[in-house]
Amino acid sequence: RLRFEDFSAVAAYWKQHADPDGTDEDEEGRRHRRDAYLVESIGGMWFGRMSLDPISGAIVAGEHDRIEKAMFEAEWAAAKARLGRDPSTDDLQRTPAQRRADAFVEMATRSASTPPGAQRPAPLFSVFVGYETIHGRICQLANGTVLSPGAFIPWLDEAYVERAVFGLGRRVEVSKRARFFTGATRRGVELRDRRCQHPFCARKLGDCQVDHIVPYPDGPTTQENGQLLCGPHNRAKEKDRRNERPPPPGAA
Repeated sequence: RLRFEDFSAVAAYWKQHADPDGTDEDEEGRRHRRDAYLVESIGGMWFGRMSLDPISGAIVAGEHDRIEKAMFEAEWAAAKARLGRDPSTDDLQRTPAQRRADAFVEMATRSASTPPGAQRPAPLFSVFVGYETIHGRICQLANGTVLSPGAFIPWLDEAYVERAVFGLGRRVEVSKRARFFTGATRRGVELRDRRCQHPFCARKLGDCQVDHIVPYPDGPTTQENGQLLCGPHNRAKEKDRRNERPPPPGAA
Protein backbone atom coordinates (compact mmCIF):
# COMPACT_ATOMS: atom_id res chain seq x y z
CA ARG A 1 0.00 0.00 0.00
CA LEU A 2 3.04 2.29 0.07
CA ARG A 3 4.16 4.59 -2.71
CA PHE A 4 6.96 3.02 -4.75
CA GLU A 5 9.61 5.38 -3.37
CA ASP A 6 8.45 4.70 0.20
CA PHE A 7 8.54 0.95 -0.35
CA SER A 8 12.05 1.27 -1.83
CA ALA A 9 13.17 3.17 1.27
CA VAL A 10 11.76 0.49 3.60
CA ALA A 11 13.52 -2.24 1.59
CA ALA A 12 16.80 -0.32 1.67
CA TYR A 13 16.63 0.12 5.46
CA TRP A 14 15.81 -3.57 5.87
CA LYS A 15 18.92 -4.40 3.85
CA GLN A 16 21.04 -2.16 6.09
CA HIS A 17 19.80 -3.93 9.20
CA ALA A 18 20.31 -7.36 7.62
CA ASP A 19 23.79 -6.67 6.22
CA PRO A 20 25.27 -3.36 7.44
CA ASP A 21 28.78 -4.17 6.21
CA GLY A 22 27.46 -5.18 2.81
CA THR A 23 25.49 -1.96 2.35
CA ASP A 24 28.61 0.12 3.08
CA GLU A 25 30.47 -1.88 0.42
CA ASP A 26 27.58 -1.38 -2.02
CA GLU A 27 27.68 2.37 -1.37
CA GLU A 28 31.40 2.45 -2.09
CA GLY A 29 30.76 0.49 -5.30
CA ARG A 30 28.14 3.03 -6.43
CA ARG A 31 30.65 5.80 -5.84
CA HIS A 32 33.32 4.00 -7.91
CA ARG A 33 30.89 3.52 -10.82
CA ARG A 34 30.55 7.26 -11.44
CA ASP A 35 31.30 8.15 -15.05
CA ALA A 36 30.73 10.94 -17.56
CA TYR A 37 31.72 11.72 -21.11
CA LEU A 38 31.04 14.47 -23.64
CA VAL A 39 32.22 13.97 -27.25
CA GLU A 40 31.90 15.93 -30.48
CA SER A 41 30.21 14.21 -33.40
CA ILE A 42 31.19 14.46 -37.05
CA GLY A 43 28.50 17.06 -37.64
CA GLY A 44 29.72 19.29 -34.83
CA MET A 45 27.01 18.41 -32.29
CA TRP A 46 28.08 17.21 -28.84
CA PHE A 47 26.73 14.07 -27.22
CA GLY A 48 27.18 12.95 -23.65
CA ARG A 49 26.19 10.64 -20.84
CA MET A 50 26.51 10.91 -17.09
CA SER A 51 26.33 8.37 -14.25
CA LEU A 52 26.72 9.72 -10.72
CA ASP A 53 26.45 8.29 -7.23
CA PRO A 54 23.52 9.55 -5.11
CA ILE A 55 25.34 12.39 -3.35
CA SER A 56 27.24 13.64 -6.41
CA GLY A 57 24.02 13.45 -8.41
CA ALA A 58 22.11 15.43 -5.79
CA ILE A 59 24.76 18.19 -5.88
CA VAL A 60 24.80 18.46 -9.68
CA ALA A 61 21.02 18.10 -10.10
CA GLY A 62 20.29 20.62 -7.36
CA GLU A 63 22.39 23.36 -8.96
CA HIS A 64 21.20 22.51 -12.48
CA ASP A 65 17.56 22.60 -11.42
CA ARG A 66 18.06 25.90 -9.61
CA ILE A 67 19.51 27.54 -12.73
CA GLU A 68 16.89 26.00 -15.03
CA LYS A 69 14.09 27.21 -12.77
CA ALA A 70 15.51 30.76 -12.73
CA MET A 71 15.67 30.70 -16.54
CA PHE A 72 12.06 29.53 -16.75
CA GLU A 73 10.83 32.24 -14.37
CA ALA A 74 12.70 34.94 -16.33
CA GLU A 75 11.24 33.73 -19.64
CA TRP A 76 7.76 33.51 -18.13
CA ALA A 77 7.96 37.08 -16.79
CA ALA A 78 9.25 38.39 -20.13
CA ALA A 79 6.49 36.63 -22.08
CA LYS A 80 3.82 37.91 -19.68
CA ALA A 81 5.07 41.48 -20.06
CA ARG A 82 5.16 41.11 -23.85
CA LEU A 83 1.71 39.54 -24.20
CA GLY A 84 -0.12 41.28 -21.37
CA ARG A 85 -1.46 37.96 -20.06
CA ASP A 86 -0.28 34.73 -18.51
CA PRO A 87 1.64 32.91 -21.26
CA SER A 88 1.50 29.25 -22.18
CA THR A 89 4.62 27.13 -22.58
CA ASP A 90 4.37 27.62 -26.34
CA ASP A 91 4.83 31.38 -25.83
CA LEU A 92 8.25 30.92 -24.21
CA GLN A 93 11.49 31.35 -26.11
CA ARG A 94 12.87 27.89 -25.35
CA THR A 95 11.53 24.38 -25.02
CA PRO A 96 12.14 22.56 -21.70
CA ALA A 97 14.85 20.46 -23.38
CA GLN A 98 16.62 23.57 -24.69
CA ARG A 99 16.41 25.23 -21.28
CA ARG A 100 17.92 22.17 -19.58
CA ALA A 101 20.79 22.18 -22.06
CA ASP A 102 21.36 25.92 -21.58
CA ALA A 103 21.41 25.43 -17.80
CA PHE A 104 24.43 23.12 -18.14
CA VAL A 105 26.15 25.73 -20.34
CA GLU A 106 25.41 28.37 -17.70
CA MET A 107 26.95 26.14 -15.01
CA ALA A 108 30.14 25.87 -17.08
CA THR A 109 30.14 29.61 -17.82
CA ARG A 110 29.86 30.50 -14.14
CA SER A 111 32.67 28.08 -13.31
CA ALA A 112 34.96 29.60 -15.93
CA SER A 113 34.19 33.15 -14.78
CA THR A 114 35.01 32.51 -11.12
CA PRO A 115 37.82 34.88 -10.09
CA PRO A 116 41.16 33.22 -9.20
CA GLY A 117 41.44 32.63 -5.47
CA ALA A 118 37.71 33.02 -4.87
CA GLN A 119 36.25 30.99 -2.00
CA ARG A 120 34.77 27.77 -3.32
CA PRO A 121 31.19 27.22 -2.14
CA ALA A 122 30.55 24.11 -0.08
CA PRO A 123 28.62 21.32 -1.82
CA LEU A 124 24.90 21.39 -1.04
CA PHE A 125 22.92 18.27 -0.29
CA SER A 126 20.52 17.46 2.54
CA VAL A 127 20.99 14.27 4.58
CA PHE A 128 18.51 13.10 7.22
CA VAL A 129 20.04 11.26 10.18
CA GLY A 130 17.90 9.98 13.05
CA TYR A 131 18.71 9.01 16.62
CA GLU A 132 18.71 5.23 16.72
CA THR A 133 16.93 4.92 20.05
CA ILE A 134 14.21 7.48 19.30
CA HIS A 135 13.23 7.35 15.65
CA GLY A 136 14.96 4.26 14.29
CA ARG A 137 17.58 4.26 11.59
CA ILE A 138 17.31 7.29 9.28
CA CYS A 139 19.94 8.14 6.69
CA GLN A 140 18.73 9.47 3.36
CA LEU A 141 18.96 12.40 0.99
CA ALA A 142 16.25 15.03 0.73
CA ASN A 143 15.09 13.42 -2.52
CA GLY A 144 14.35 10.19 -0.64
CA THR A 145 17.39 8.13 -1.69
CA VAL A 146 18.44 5.90 1.21
CA LEU A 147 22.18 5.90 1.97
CA SER A 148 24.48 3.80 4.07
CA PRO A 149 25.90 6.02 6.86
CA GLY A 150 29.38 5.53 5.42
CA ALA A 151 28.33 7.17 2.14
CA PHE A 152 28.42 10.77 3.38
CA ILE A 153 31.32 10.50 5.84
CA PRO A 154 33.91 11.43 3.13
CA TRP A 155 31.97 14.67 2.54
CA LEU A 156 31.99 15.88 6.14
CA ASP A 157 35.31 17.71 5.77
CA GLU A 158 34.12 19.87 2.84
CA ALA A 159 30.34 20.10 3.03
CA TYR A 160 28.45 22.71 5.04
CA VAL A 161 26.36 21.23 7.85
CA GLU A 162 23.00 22.73 8.82
CA ARG A 163 20.74 21.51 11.62
CA ALA A 164 16.96 21.47 11.37
CA VAL A 165 14.77 20.67 14.37
CA PHE A 166 11.32 19.14 13.94
CA GLY A 167 8.47 18.69 16.36
CA LEU A 168 6.98 20.81 19.12
CA GLY A 169 9.45 22.37 21.52
CA ARG A 170 11.90 25.23 21.85
CA ARG A 171 13.18 26.54 18.55
CA VAL A 172 13.40 29.87 16.76
CA GLU A 173 10.62 30.75 14.33
CA VAL A 174 11.03 33.66 11.91
CA SER A 175 7.77 35.13 13.22
CA LYS A 176 4.46 33.45 13.99
CA ARG A 177 2.62 36.51 12.64
CA ALA A 178 4.66 36.83 9.44
CA ARG A 179 2.59 36.57 6.26
CA PHE A 180 4.99 34.31 4.35
CA PHE A 181 7.16 31.34 5.24
CA THR A 182 10.80 32.43 5.03
CA GLY A 183 14.19 31.58 6.48
CA ALA A 184 14.56 28.73 8.95
CA THR A 185 10.80 28.20 9.27
CA ARG A 186 10.42 27.66 5.53
CA ARG A 187 13.48 25.43 5.35
CA GLY A 188 12.16 23.31 8.21
CA VAL A 189 8.86 22.68 6.40
CA GLU A 190 10.68 21.90 3.13
CA LEU A 191 12.96 19.34 4.75
CA ARG A 192 10.18 17.77 6.79
CA ASP A 193 7.71 17.28 3.91
CA ARG A 194 10.11 16.98 0.94
CA ARG A 195 7.24 16.52 -1.56
CA CYS A 196 3.72 17.70 -2.25
CA GLN A 197 1.46 16.65 0.61
CA HIS A 198 -1.52 15.90 -1.62
CA PRO A 199 -2.01 12.11 -1.32
CA PHE A 200 -1.97 11.56 -5.09
CA CYS A 201 0.97 13.78 -5.99
CA ALA A 202 4.70 13.04 -5.92
CA ARG A 203 6.12 16.43 -6.97
CA LYS A 204 9.42 16.97 -5.20
CA LEU A 205 10.55 19.83 -2.97
CA GLY A 206 11.91 22.02 -5.77
CA ASP A 207 8.52 22.12 -7.52
CA CYS A 208 6.49 22.98 -4.41
CA GLN A 209 5.39 25.97 -2.34
CA VAL A 210 5.11 26.39 1.44
CA ASP A 211 1.75 27.66 2.67
CA HIS A 212 -0.49 27.56 5.72
CA ILE A 213 -2.72 24.62 6.73
CA VAL A 214 -5.02 26.90 8.71
CA PRO A 215 -5.18 29.99 6.45
CA TYR A 216 -3.47 33.20 7.46
CA PRO A 217 -4.25 35.27 9.53
CA ASP A 218 -6.25 32.71 11.57
CA GLY A 219 -3.34 30.25 11.56
CA PRO A 220 0.23 31.06 12.70
CA THR A 221 3.27 30.94 10.43
CA THR A 222 4.99 27.99 12.12
CA GLN A 223 6.40 24.63 11.08
CA GLU A 224 3.35 22.85 12.52
CA ASN A 225 0.96 25.02 10.47
CA GLY A 226 2.99 24.84 7.26
CA GLN A 227 2.79 22.33 4.44
CA LEU A 228 4.45 21.70 1.11
CA LEU A 229 2.15 21.67 -1.93
CA CYS A 230 2.84 21.91 -5.65
CA GLY A 231 1.42 24.98 -7.40
CA PRO A 232 -1.79 23.36 -8.76
CA HIS A 233 -2.68 21.65 -5.48
CA ASN A 234 -1.87 24.77 -3.46
CA ARG A 235 -4.18 26.84 -5.63
CA ALA A 236 -6.91 24.21 -5.41
CA LYS A 237 -6.75 23.71 -1.64
CA GLU A 238 -9.50 26.24 -0.90
CA LYS A 239 -11.87 24.20 -3.10
CA ASP A 240 -11.01 20.86 -1.57
CA ARG A 241 -9.64 20.72 1.98
CA ARG A 242 -10.51 17.08 2.55
CA ASN A 243 -7.06 15.73 1.63
CA GLU A 244 -4.93 18.17 3.61
CA ARG A 245 -2.90 17.40 6.71
CA PRO A 246 -5.03 17.92 9.87
CA PRO A 247 -4.57 21.27 11.63
CA PRO A 248 -1.76 21.37 14.22
CA PRO A 249 -2.60 20.99 17.94
CA GLY A 250 -4.09 24.15 19.37
CA ALA A 251 -4.63 25.81 15.95
CA ALA A 252 -7.83 27.65 15.23
